[in-house]
Amino acid sequence: MYLDDMPIWGMVGEVDNTVSPPAYKLYTHKRLDIGYNDKQVVDVNLTTDGRIDIRPGAKISYTYEVQWSKSSVEFTKRFDKYLDPNFFQHRIHWFSIFNSFMMVVFLVGLVWMILVRTLRKDYARYQKEDSLDDLDADLGDEFT
Repeated sequence: MYLDDMPIWGMVGEVDNTVSPPAYKLYTHKRLDIGYNDKQVVDVNLTTDGRIDIRPGAKISYTYEVQWSKSSVEFTKRFDKYLDPNFFQHRIHWFSIFNSFMMVVFLVGLVWMILVRTLRKDYARYQKEDSLDDLDADLGDEFT
């Protein structure tokens, strides 16, 4: 879910595998703790409660509550808690760069080899045709 473009994560339910057959549980109560600064939402937390068993034909009622609290977080800094600073460190992955470079060298060499073989065959064929034409022309001059 999103509230004022801020992501909200919450549990919908869970599976209890300790019993046979597995028991499925559903959280039916949601509590939103919303922090605001002036007239802007700067913090959102979701907690779940009210775990019930899911059974065929059961009537399920959902509830929620909202708790508003004043916050000192500035609007421009509201996403800082979602951004992991370690994730954005720019480490150079030398092995990946070397691996990509070697792949490019291999592929260029493969294409070059195919091109050279094709051109060599074409050149040999054209040389053979030219030499036959010259031989016919030489023989034709002598017997006329």
